[in-house]
Amino acid sequence: MRNGGNIIMFSKVKKTAILIAASALLTTSLGGTVVFADTASNTTDDSALTKTNSDATADTSSTSTTTKTQAGYENIDLASVKLAMLNELNRLRSQNNLKPLTSVDILNNYAQARTDSFITSGGVDDHSNWHSANMYPYNYTAEENIAQMPFSMIGSTDPLIIAEKITDEFYSETYDSTPDFGHRKNMLNPYISYVGIGVSVSNTGMIYFSQEMGNDQESYSKYDPTDVKDYYMTKYNDYANPSKYDLADTDRKGADYTQRKDYVTADMRGGVTTKNYVTPVYDRYGNKNKDLELAPNSDWISDIVATINGKKYYHVSTNGFVSAADVLPWAKFLYGSSVTATTDAKVYDNNGNFTGKIVPKDSKWIMDRRAVNPKTKVKMYHIATNAWLQENQVNVN
Repeated sequence: MRNGGNIIMFSKVKKTAILIAASALLTTSLGGTVVFADTASNTTDDSALTKTNSDATADTSSTSTTTKTQAGYENIDLASVKLAMLNELNRLRSQNNLKPLTSVDILNNYAQARTDSFITSGGVDDHSNWHSANMYPYNYTAEENIAQMPFSMIGSTDPLIIAEKITDEFYSETYDSTPDFGHRKNMLNPYISYVGIGVSVSNTGMIYFSQEMGNDQESYSKYDPTDVKDYYMTKYNDYANPSKYDLADTDRKGADYTQRKDYVTADMRGGVTTKNYVTPVYDRYGNKNKDLELAPNSDWISDIVATINGKKYYHVSTNGFVSAADVLPWAKFLYGSSVTATTDAKVYDNNGNFTGKIVPKDSKWIMDRRAVNPKTKVKMYHIATNAWLQENQVNVN
């Protein structure tokens, strides 16, 4: 978040009004404090990838901008940082069996213009000044990741270290107050082919980053629009949607993340809501905790889904898991998007029951998460506390 070019500190913790029979609160293992990154995408032009093993050639001719930084940072080589960021982005993609992205001048120039503008404005914007038309002809399925990070948090002028830290933050969103993992989604998009990278350093020591990604007409035409739409709407793998990044994975050193026989975990990007009864908490071995329970209809961030002795659980605290049978899992990729009712639409509760309430046709609603109705098995969108609209009665905007 921007505040005169500085980093705003937040406390990101789980809901605390949750314990029924315990004297101590559950401790979160998902803590993070600094907000600095933002993400955007433009899916007006839909397309989809045919996977290929062909190598992409990186064109870094536009990354030779002259490095001009304040005293103390004069050894930062911006051109080398951009190249390192491109290589690290493609290294991440290779770990997830995705083709590398090709760097092109037009996107590099626009990415650099974006980061230079943040120096003038004093910080990253909320994409209000992002115009995908400026990415032409690579503005099909256009995306943008932007961030700011003070040099003091990086602590090195080594291009590789800088590239690793910003890529890891884009992937993990450790310092994002409301992580929805949109940056990761953009970087791992299988339906884009090109990228441009911008890096600028202000005279206060703030470093600004931009990734501008998209397709030209030729690459766009290779993709199936339905597949692309499904990806942006996260139609499949809503909850686990597993991916890999060795830097992020090595940060997970606790026992909750250590795989073993009868205990397997996968990355999760969302959370769970307990049902309308007191919910038991289990440890990583599947044993019920006698002292801790979760309140009915309470929301919990979750970072992994675990299979313990053949049964599915969601991680909600250090050595704290809830059974999949006791919760409604949800995803937050499209946080802040909206839906419009295509008919007089029924409102469902967290348990998938029709509440008896109706929203009028053509009414528009902000939604902050997605789930699947546990009774009808139809995707549904959260529009208010304990209130959901089903996919078959809305259009996603």
